[in-house]
Amino acid sequence: MRVTGLADFVASVMKRRNSVKTLAQLHMVVAVCCLLAAAGCAQKDELAPAAKGPEVAVSGIAVLPVRPVADLEESPSLADENILISGSRVLDGLMQETLAGKAGVHFVAAAQAGKEMAGTNLETARRIATQHGCNAVLETTLSRYSERVGGDYGVKQPAAVTFAYKLYEVGEGRMLCHGRFDEQQQSLMENLLALPKTQSRGLVWLTAEELARDGLKEKLGECPYLGGK
Repeated sequence: MRVTGLADFVASVMKRRNSVKTLAQLHMVVAVCCLLAAAGCAQKDELAPAAKGPEVAVSGIAVLPVRPVADLEESPSLADENILISGSRVLDGLMQETLAGKAGVHFVAAAQAGKEMAGTNLETARRIATQHGCNAVLETTLSRYSERVGGDYGVKQPAAVTFAYKLYEVGEGRMLCHGRFDEQQQSLMENLLALPKTQSRGLVWLTAEELARDGLKEKLGECPYLGGK
């Protein structure tokens, strides 16, 4: 009887030890799962940071007329100057088309801007913006506007457009957005990397106006103050 009682006691102790060991293992598994879950959450947070919006409050944007600017390295002919002036008017119309319906955007007429447009400084920009109840100004310059020579499916010379823009607040002159578009359209054989853009354009040769419209949509679409990302 004593031997049987001792055996039962030993078996009972071993059973308790196994239970404790099993419970400890279960705790360890739970802890590891928690750590993995926390690591996964942290990684997800790193991969998907919160999007940042515009940092400066803009009450309104005064859009100045597009200003033709000749290449300083070359002396433009009268014909070249006239082409730039004509191209600036086209780009003005495209600018209004692109920004139409956007809240707080005010277009400044060329006659209203007058001679002040030549090399606009901050004081002049502030005065124009104030007249339109705005605290930001959008300036655009056009330095190349070359029409295509040919048709939709064949050209001797493709269209080329170069323009630059800058959007800044007039209080301290802080730059809000800026960009530059400089492109002479190329065939797919000349530049295979342009395949997505070529497909979006319909595999045709664009006119200078169509190329400028495409450029405005691309560049202004990058600015959060102008409805971009």
